[in-house]
Amino acid sequence: MRIRTGMRRTTTRMLSNSRRRAGLPTKRSSLLSSVQNKRTGLSRMDVLNAGSVQSARLARVSYEKLQKASDSLTERLSLLGEKANLEGKDVTGTAADMVKDFNDTMKYLKEVSGVLNNYYHQSMKEVVTSGREELEEIGITVGGDGTLSLDKNKLAEADAEKVKKVLGTSGDFVKRITAVASRVADNARANAESVSSQYNSRGGLANSYFSRYNFRG
Repeated sequence: MRIRTGMRRTTTRMLSNSRRRAGLPTKRSSLLSSVQNKRTGLSRMDVLNAGSVQSARLARVSYEKLQKASDSLTERLSLLGEKANLEGKDVTGTAADMVKDFNDTMKYLKEVSGVLNNYYHQSMKEVVTSGREELEEIGITVGGDGTLSLDKNKLAEADAEKVKKVLGTSGDFVKRITAVASRVADNARANAESVSSQYNSRGGLANSYFSRYNFRG
């Protein structure tokens, strides 16, 4: 029994030495990983880098969505303010679009996260929360999470002067949200460009990897 055990150990050492001289991993799990990587043609570093590229692409898409929503919100607020100044003429449809863009911006700020985006999210929430009563008087309800909902009928029937005060270009709501939204858009644009440049710098790897496995961003 001792002789067989000794022979087994000797054989194992010999195999390990042979694998080491051949440049092969000595452990079975490592050998299996090596074989699998050879089958795919990718090293472990290739896989990790390709994963980083894919993550960067997803991050870029998120930043682009945030930029689009916040840019649109800025434009809607400007148009809404102008219409509210004209005694609320045709303001309902624009207000509905503004509410959607506002909620989308809040959503993407939360998804992208980060210190600065968290600050912008909180700032927008504070603006609508502080003006909750005035907004609700003309049909815009502020949710607990800071998102908005619109009662079109109530807004259509609201006093024109009150609508102008709240949603007009000189109103606190429009001015403060516009200021934050424009900064959100600028920051999202800069981040999208930064992330894009990071994975473009690995273009050779990204192109070969994604073309082989047909990843789509």
